[in-house]
Amino acid sequence: MQIPLLFLIVLLTTSTLADAREANHLQGADSPYLLQHVDNPVDWYPWGPEALNMARDENKLIFVSVGYSSCHWCHVMEEESFESEAIAALLNEHFVSIKIDRESRPDLDEQFMVVTQVLAGGGGWPNSVFLTPEGDPFFAGGYFPPDVFEDVVMKVQEAWRDDPAFVSAEAAKVASVVSRALSQRVAARELTPEIAQLAVQGILEETDSFYGGYGVAPKFPREPLFLFLLDHAERTGEREALEAVTGMLDGMIKGGIHDHVGGGFHRYAIDPEWHVPHFEKMLYTQALTGRLLVRAWAITGEQHYRRAAERTFDYVLREMQSPEGGFFSAQDADSLSAAGERVEGAYYMWTPSDLASLEEDAALVRAVFQVEPDGDFERANVLNLVALPSEIAFDAGFAPSAFLTRLDGILGEMYQLRGNRPPPFLDEKVVVSWNAVMIETLAEAANRLKRPEYYRAADKATRFILEHMRSDEEFKRIWFNGSPGTPAQLPDYAGLGLALIALHDYAPSDHQSNYWLQEAAALADDLRIRFGPVDNGLRMTESLEGLGEFIPVDDTEIPSGNALALTLFTRLAHRAHLAHIEQDAFRLAGALSGLAADIPEQRGFAFKAIQELQEGATGPIRHVAKGAVRAEIRNNREAGEILIDIQIADGWHINAHEPLEDYFIATDFSVEAVPGVEIAYPDPAIKSLSFNDMPLALYEGHLQIVAKSADPADTASARRAVLTIQACNDEICLQPEKLVFALW
Repeated sequence: MQIPLLFLIVLLTTSTLADAREANHLQGADSPYLLQHVDNPVDWYPWGPEALNMARDENKLIFVSVGYSSCHWCHVMEEESFESEAIAALLNEHFVSIKIDRESRPDLDEQFMVVTQVLAGGGGWPNSVFLTPEGDPFFAGGYFPPDVFEDVVMKVQEAWRDDPAFVSAEAAKVASVVSRALSQRVAARELTPEIAQLAVQGILEETDSFYGGYGVAPKFPREPLFLFLLDHAERTGEREALEAVTGMLDGMIKGGIHDHVGGGFHRYAIDPEWHVPHFEKMLYTQALTGRLLVRAWAITGEQHYRRAAERTFDYVLREMQSPEGGFFSAQDADSLSAAGERVEGAYYMWTPSDLASLEEDAALVRAVFQVEPDGDFERANVLNLVALPSEIAFDAGFAPSAFLTRLDGILGEMYQLRGNRPPPFLDEKVVVSWNAVMIETLAEAANRLKRPEYYRAADKATRFILEHMRSDEEFKRIWFNGSPGTPAQLPDYAGLGLALIALHDYAPSDHQSNYWLQEAAALADDLRIRFGPVDNGLRMTESLEGLGEFIPVDDTEIPSGNALALTLFTRLAHRAHLAHIEQDAFRLAGALSGLAADIPEQRGFAFKAIQELQEGATGPIRHVAKGAVRAEIRNNREAGEILIDIQIADGWHINAHEPLEDYFIATDFSVEAVPGVEIAYPDPAIKSLSFNDMPLALYEGHLQIVAKSADPADTASARRAVLTIQACNDEICLQPEKLVFALW
């Protein structure tokens, strides 16, 4: 590709100026985002004692700018304002300027976002906050055009110069409001099925019944919220909640938020139709949208969910996993266009002429993906499917499998063509919590999709974290440039614990399974000490930084740290005899329940975690009896057969379907509202145990119970199956448990 002469001159001039300019205090940072600003004329500091003490000692205001490496508008504000010598001179003279990578320091990011929401009524990135020398906030906004930003900087400084006492007093009031918001406490509430139904109904009223998703533009996937809706659907059989999830996924699969060529999804769309995205691709989006896709496929059997999930995971393994195993954070929204200009989405958009080499296939691409001469941006098109693949195939008279084979072949050619373009910047830092949600998803996907390479990738990433990001018995949140940095926070510990449990649940051998569970239990104990006590909710960080104590309860791109921690405690309590963990789970649930009931649309994952603690898990695989029993349901609709596969730990048993003593709880399996179904139980073992001299009829080891109908349509119409068991060992019997499985 030829680089235009003017662009080359500008590039060389900029490079010369940057080389001549002394680097600011971001040199050596463990953040690609901070390093992008190392040659700005603004004398940036990272957040820390040096900058904060300087502001206090010199009585200077503090300017805090929060962003992330793949953020388009962060790049724009850097080029327009932070590269401006005039604006830099103002900031350097009157302010201590601090750059924060929101991905490295989510604690500070969330605190300063609350400030902006309080002062400006909303916020985004870049987030621009002004503080007094004592660190109290008094003015905030998001992206500012350069002339507006210069005016803001001057007026903020003038206000401080003219009446610092007034500014300090107002800032102290703001700090007090923000501090209360960051550590709010609400009385515990019982989350009854009725309260859950009201919460879900309120959420459903805000979903987009036409295009799918929550709210209007800009439209984010809001995966923690939709995972709550999907869990509710499985828990209750409520089809409206399921359809809210599938409606969003259908819209995303068709829309430009979907990278149709390379797989995976962009972070969000700027319109209700999911048509035009902001083009950054985040690891957490692939992890949590991928999890929704896998579960939607498992429930509905619709192949477009499976295809989108597999293409997403294949993209992650191909482009976002390091050779050592850790998953990278993100790919940028911006890249160089053919004209050598930095343009958002340049890597992903297509003109009709870009398709010329596809020859006769070009017409199909233009029709299927709506590639028009006028385009979306300067005659370039964001690819959007006109309909779901199966619908396109039906309308064209093709078998869906044949159509997808042809389409995927063409997309493979387009992927090769796209590879000739300058790629977006790849943020190669490894973030523990983001890796954790990816690991958890891949372990589940490996089992459900029968793709063992996904489990191997999850295993490799986990071993990388355990070996390289744990030192002196503490975890680091970030790995970058060959070394760990930044202490891990609550979502890192809790998320990693859940990833370890997922590896346990889907491990190919008992030896591996036991290892992962032991690691998860040790991590939970460490978490309780570092971020506890649990009674009022767990802290985000070990030590207080920023604006005060921060108890994270709101879901962001990933579930809140407290929701993750409660889920971790619950799953450990269901898999092992850990009384102290179970007690802490109920105490933490008490701290979160009132908050979750108040704003379920922001705290859906905490709501989901409390229900899992109180009512048990959903999904086809259940771990019960303190880990002594694993039950998995398999619904073979074509054969008219529903099977329960049960594995019982050594030294334990469950009572047979027909116990020899009336006072024992029988193992029972039923399919609700389906007449004429025959249930086949295995023959029991007859044994005498130390607590009873009489012989007992029981099941041990591995067994299967099968429900079958002569007419497959009968079982195909089933909506719920119920398994009742009571687990015992040679000394005690546990409480009976009822497991309800949604069959759809």
